[in-house]
Amino acid sequence: MTKLYSDLSFSMTVKIGIVSGLVGGFAIFLSIFMIDFGLNAGQGTFYKVVGLPLGISGTPAILAGMILHMLTAALVGMTFGVCSCLHRKLRIFSFGRGVISGTITGLVVFFAFFIPISSILMIPAIQSSDAVVGDPGKVLANTYLIMSGALELHVVYGIAMGGFFAIAIQHESKKQKMLHASA
Repeated sequence: MTKLYSDLSFSMTVKIGIVSGLVGGFAIFLSIFMIDFGLNAGQGTFYKVVGLPLGISGTPAILAGMILHMLTAALVGMTFGVCSCLHRKLRIFSFGRGVISGTITGLVVFFAFFIPISSILMIPAIQSSDAVVGDPGKVLANTYLIMSGALELHVVYGIAMGGFFAIAIQHESKKQKMLHASA
């Protein structure tokens, strides 16, 4: 098995990436509900709108949206871990490098995925009056606010993911070195 990050295997780095993605996802989880509250859109509206294109409505749409959002966070984290293994210059050896790399990743995800998905799926779902709880017009009137808030949340996600990844890589690398030194 190929060793990266000193004594860490590719699979360990990928696992750390997945967990890091989930840490980032949970870091923004409550903020998403606060945005719903601030827009008077009804709790879970963001996640509901994510679940609606699947043909699900009500509470199951909220749960599906939450699950899909966390799976996406894990997938982004996994990709982050894989990419950090592609070249020596992409490896995350310090907290600062993790935060910078994570921030860049959050911005890429926002511009490459969030904006197109919002434009193609979420905004049309909000325009359907029975798709959201509360006033769809108020939500749509605040699209700029929602997008700028989402940009901030993607940066926060990236900071949490990248910072956690760096800490976990350092911890696991030290642990592996101690195991090999005692053997």
